[in-house]
Amino acid sequence: MSVRPSNFSPSRRSVLRGVAVLPVVAAAGAAVSACGPTTDEERDLAERLVEHARAAVRQQEAAAALAPRTTEYTAALTVVAQQRGEHAQALRDEVNRVHSSSAGRIDDPSAPLATVDALREALVSSTRASGGAAVTESGFVAGLLASVSASCKTLAEVQLA
Repeated sequence: MSVRPSNFSPSRRSVLRGVAVLPVVAAAGAAVSACGPTTDEERDLAERLVEHARAAVRQQEAAAALAPRTTEYTAALTVVAQQRGEHAQALRDEVNRVHSSSAGRIDDPSAPLATVDALREALVSSTRASGGAAVTESGFVAGLLASVSASCKTLAEVQLA
């Protein structure tokens, strides 16, 4: 192990190497920061997810309301309500993570679905919408929407068959 004298000063070569590296480091930092989403992109993503979350909330509420009135489907509607509630929560969590001010638009009241057939049609529509959106998104959001799509298809074709 060598000990440097206390009056150590860097050589001209060391200084030139350090100065030569600075533009490369600055360019790399700029490139990395340019890869992340901007606020507008985050807001747009959150707005797209809000529509899926709204559908999930609406279908959850419809299934919960129909379950006690439609006894032949009570068990199936309970499963639909539980699953769509989980979808709504996962989508709400992602909206909050991406752009929290958009989350307030999820609980927008609309006309309830009055029949099991209407709920089934809404689930089929959610299958198509979330499946189509999964193809255009990437990463976690794509996986989340694909999962929602597959679940909605199962709910419509198995639970409410």
